Amino acid sequence: MTDPWATPPAVEPPPLQRHARTLINILAWASLPVVLAAWAGCGSAHGETYLTRCAGKGVEDGTTITSSPVPAAPGCASVALPIDTGQILAVVPAPRRRPNAPQPESITVTGQRIGDAFHPRSVAMVPVSASIPPPYLVPGSDLRAVAGVHGFGPLGRAEVQTDGDQTVLDCTAGSDSAGLAFATLRVPPIPGMNLRVVHSADQAFPLVVSDPAGNPRAPRPITELEAADSTSEGVVPLTAVPADRPLDLQILCPAAGGHLQLDEIVLEAKATVPTERAVWIDDPKLWLSDPARIFVRAERWGLTRLYIAVPMDAHGASDAQALAAFLAEANSRSIEVWALLRDDAATDGVIAQAAAALADFNQALPPTAQFKGAAVEYAPDRRWSYAYDPGAAAQGFLDRLAGVKSALDMPLTAIVPGWFPTDATLAERYAATLDGMVVLTDRTEPDDIRKAVTRFLAWGTRHGKPVEVAFETGPQSAEAQARFARADAGELWLITVGDERALLLLKEAAANLPGLAFEQQDSKELPAESLSFFGRRAALRESLDPLARTLGAWPSFAGFAFHGLFIEKN
Repeated sequence: MTDPWATPPAVEPPPLQRHARTLINILAWASLPVVLAAWAGCGSAHGETYLTRCAGKGVEDGTTITSSPVPAAPGCASVALPIDTGQILAVVPAPRRRPNAPQPESITVTGQRIGDAFHPRSVAMVPVSASIPPPYLVPGSDLRAVAGVHGFGPLGRAEVQTDGDQTVLDCTAGSDSAGLAFATLRVPPIPGMNLRVVHSADQAFPLVVSDPAGNPRAPRPITELEAADSTSEGVVPLTAVPADRPLDLQILCPAAGGHLQLDEIVLEAKATVPTERAVWIDDPKLWLSDPARIFVRAERWGLTRLYIAVPMDAHGASDAQALAAFLAEANSRSIEVWALLRDDAATDGVIAQAAAALADFNQALPPTAQFKGAAVEYAPDRRWSYAYDPGAAAQGFLDRLAGVKSALDMPLTAIVPGWFPTDATLAERYAATLDGMVVLTDRTEPDDIRKAVTRFLAWGTRHGKPVEVAFETGPQSAEAQARFARADAGELWLITVGDERALLLLKEAAANLPGLAFEQQDSKELPAESLSFFGRRAALRESLDPLARTLGAWPSFAGFAFHGLFIEKN
């Protein structure tokens, strides 16, 4: 595949400039949203630029960090840079990090080209900028695909080799602890899980679990993989292994040494496949002007729930008669209809007012013509925008929902993007505020989808809340992604401004700036087909049943939902 950021130069540039020109091909002279300020105009006459940070309304609104040839205004923090403003391509707040976290060794920037603009979607730092728990084991998947394996112990005591689907552990005799270890992972809170192990061995190999947080106790045995001359299959119950806690699974070398061939080690759980399918319709004209088309599409896709936007005026639903008729028709077809409310981060109280009006509307109608619930959709204009503090974005969203729950006399769910955090504090607030969640992914590969939604399904399982997994089926632009690594000079700089950190993207590599330098290593395009099923309805249909069987191991999995299903490809 051709590198989407590469433009073959007429003359081979020096190495430090080569990556910058590659990046400029996609980003140069970008006109960017609020949190990403591009400065590609005239440079400072004095060859000096000030990086300025001024506090805004709150973290969710985005810390204002800009570059300018003049010093900061009173009350703002600034850092002087020995470069012209014309050298700066973009500046964006860096992701928040936990206290005392190590400095990143690499940074990956992902975003989209839309017209002449580049919109950042995500910034990932390694080591991670925030505390991210280890991954869950995935029901139906081999542990090695989720956690990977490596050998441990004194040199020469244990040797691990992988050939295709086979992992081989060869041990020499000895008393030192050694063997094969899986990367730290978590067992999901799913009852009745087992490990199915397919192996052969000339000795019995203990399978043990330990606490990587420094628990001084010896690893706790789970089972022994028995000696077997030919391939043997066994089932290991995981009832005694604690869920959610980071754990290290290890296969230990016997004292006498030995040979183990591991063909499969798969997490299995009983799956219940729900039949519920939903769609949300954020343009009310679709159901107002042609309700028959909605119901034909609903039958074709087996839809059991519709989330519909309702036009409102000062008195409530602006076309109450048409709305009541639509609800009655849907009810006669055994289709639930939920009101779709749009989050508006700029206007406090709007969602609660709309919720109160819908509650009044419901009370005036018979049960056969009522909404069954309400869903609040996280601000669509921010759904896939870069959030340098995802926790603050989620907290702000929950703050705006505070008055909605009390205004409604019906269940409340939220439609959130897959990047929303689910740490312990937020998990409790979700559970106290919401009766369920719809998680929208921007991925189309089954493994990517599972990784994106697993922690939400874990939240729903722990709190007894249903979680729908939603797909993007509307048009999406391709993403561009670049990776930068620590260097003495580079095109990307991490600079502290006041009490925040900024990422400074330059047109060409620079040295001796007051921060950490990162040089671009590689770049790639993520095609639109990896983000949305738009124009590929057959592929979407084919993916649903296999994915449902995997996700059905989670008690909280409540079916699929679709965004953009009524948008047709020209």
